[in-house]
Amino acid sequence: MKIKLTLYKIALILLVFTSCSNGGSKGMSDNSYENKSFYTMENGELIRPTGYRSWIFVGTPVTPNELNGGKAPFPEMHNVYIDPASYDHYKKSGKFKEGTILVKELVSVGATSAVSGNGYFEGEFIGLEASVKSKEHFPNEPGNWAIFSFTEPKTGILKERAKQFPYAACAACHDTNADDDFVFTQFYPVLRAAKGAGAINPEDGAKRTAEKKDDSKKLGIWDATAPTPTDKKFDIPLNEEKLFAFLNTESYKKLKYQEKETHKSAGPHETVRSYISNELAESVKAGNKEHPIGSYAIKEQYKDGKQLGWAVMLKTQDKTDNGSGWFWYETLDRNDISKKAAYGNGVKGCVSCHSIGNDMVRATFLN
Repeated sequence: MKIKLTLYKIALILLVFTSCSNGGSKGMSDNSYENKSFYTMENGELIRPTGYRSWIFVGTPVTPNELNGGKAPFPEMHNVYIDPASYDHYKKSGKFKEGTILVKELVSVGATSAVSGNGYFEGEFIGLEASVKSKEHFPNEPGNWAIFSFTEPKTGILKERAKQFPYAACAACHDTNADDDFVFTQFYPVLRAAKGAGAINPEDGAKRTAEKKDDSKKLGIWDATAPTPTDKKFDIPLNEEKLFAFLNTESYKKLKYQEKETHKSAGPHETVRSYISNELAESVKAGNKEHPIGSYAIKEQYKDGKQLGWAVMLKTQDKTDNGSGWFWYETLDRNDISKKAAYGNGVKGCVSCHSIGNDMVRATFLN
């Protein structure tokens, strides 16, 4: 009798352990992210992602107005997340897979000081955007990436679905400036460490990069990356003081080719009106791949019906050379020369937006 009871207990224990083991395996299978999709497309629109704060947190970049001449295109903080399946794939293969989604939650800049010192600290949630890589849904988009925004600034309530942004609005900048397949991995050490790491968790490693003192001046997105010629004469001056004075004379308004009225900018400027030199206009209309030296465009910038400043571009050499052959200038106040946003050749902030145009020119009214 004792033997039978003992055998019964052993069988019961084995049954319990077997059940637990099977249950655990089943749970692991259910949690596998290998083929799971973390987004839904309906009729060409992206349904607003949910639960993304439990995904892999990538980082929080911020480009405040104070460091961008008062004119940061994106002054808010961006909390960026990537879905777990794509993160695992990126670790294994070093590539963003079909179906990757990155969510960017927009957060206002809140306090600029704390007990630890001065800095930029998060304020309130103000918007939501997403990037999706899908050959199935976006076969004709570069890299098969599409970008969406669910933000409704007027109501403060996120939209339930969103249409894809035009390539020129966002993806063109990613295409030109992002380090890895339209993703700005150069600003996300989490992704850089994960790329091709395999099955290991890169954060578990003990190695860290020692802080090195860097006394060199790092170029910002609105700084010149190429020298501006001083030995050539053009129809408009390149010297900052002389150019500012020239713009205030408004003599450029006599140009033959100009927009009839102001309109909302397709780029980071708010409301604009463009004036194009004869040489540039004729070159654009002819479809030339390289516009002639000395051709230029002047863009008046407006806000609330008032003209604030100008943006200027002028071709200074035969070859565009990734934007280095163009001179760029932008001022935000026609009465204050110190309110300069950009000056010089090869300004990345200008080149990245204009690179989708015909030799940097996006003047559609000439077509």
